Amino acid sequence: MIRKICGAALLLACLCGAARAQELPSIAVFSPGFKRLAALEAARPAVTAQAEIDIDEAAYARDLSVLSAMLSGTTFAYQADDAAQTLQIAREGETLGTYAVETDETMDALTEALLGKAILERVSLSLIADWLDGLSAGDALPFGFAVSEPFAIERTMSDDGTRLTKISVDGAIAREGEAAYKVEGYLRQPAGRAPKDTFELTFTQDEDNYIELLYSALRENEVTRKEREGTTSVRTTLKAAGKLAGSGISSRLTVTMKNRWTADGDALTERVRITASLGHTDRRPGMRWLRLNDVAASSEHALTITTHEAGDEVIAFIDALSLDVTLDGNAFLSAGADVTVRVGGQAQPAAQDAEPMTQEAVEALAGKLYRRLDDDVKATIQEGL
Repeated sequence: MIRKICGAALLLACLCGAARAQELPSIAVFSPGFKRLAALEAARPAVTAQAEIDIDEAAYARDLSVLSAMLSGTTFAYQADDAAQTLQIAREGETLGTYAVETDETMDALTEALLGKAILERVSLSLIADWLDGLSAGDALPFGFAVSEPFAIERTMSDDGTRLTKISVDGAIAREGEAAYKVEGYLRQPAGRAPKDTFELTFTQDEDNYIELLYSALRENEVTRKEREGTTSVRTTLKAAGKLAGSGISSRLTVTMKNRWTADGDALTERVRITASLGHTDRRPGMRWLRLNDVAASSEHALTITTHEAGDEVIAFIDALSLDVTLDGNAFLSAGADVTVRVGGQAQPAAQDAEPMTQEAVEALAGKLYRRLDDDVKATIQEGL
């Protein structure tokens, strides 16, 4: 009898342990929900998204009330599967137009590169080292650059030899027809309860053309109630400073991510807030005329996602986002949107009446929107914007 009781207790403990094996946010995984979403996206599922947009300030809108009236009650619905991508625009439930969405080779390549990757997560230093080590002279890089001198990689392991903690890099990149930039520096990724990733890289062409990049990302995790509630955060700073064509240039990007999560049974609900601010100064001649001497931008995303340990064939999340851009002290854009995204499940039938987004289609859409505006807004338009 005692053996039976002990056996039942052991079985119950195992079952409870299995029930609690749910992956929760931590230093290692910032968002299990978006990690699951990335895995689901790797199977190229159907995707639908719906957005409502509002604009509080826009540089080239003399009377923002007209633009606000046009956007009020207007929804943008995106749909994609292996066959096609469409954008449907509706106002107060009435469809105004359905348009085929074309992508270029650059976007296709970017989508392919990000497929299956959880973009909110820490990138493995080993993967970065292997990628750099695998580059050969002539291999293409972003922004029109290519490898002109393959990278030499020096690896530093942890004291116990189990982790790669630092890589030092030395190589060169260049644009076609331009002198090469020598690339030197290091990337460090420690372990610990609150690890701080850092890297310092210099890109040097000559004394009038060089950039120094400094990056840091501090990760922290606080559990309020064990396996029930907590907060995981990442605070990142990226600074760039140097000269281009002899003129000073500097940028500072700060990004803070916080994941306030709760777990209930097999359900994990994550409320992720991402705030970013960018300050950029470019003293090159001509930038002032483009109002690009000083750029300030800020954005905020409030994301909510719920996933289940048992697995989800469909994952949906909500994103309430805002964006503010200032150019040389002048407000350029202040806007927001509420977006709902659904990934997976059975694909909706493709729209049969999707048309290319041509100039004629844009004019026809504008006409449909105009006819649905009230008389006061039409009068404002006729008086001249």
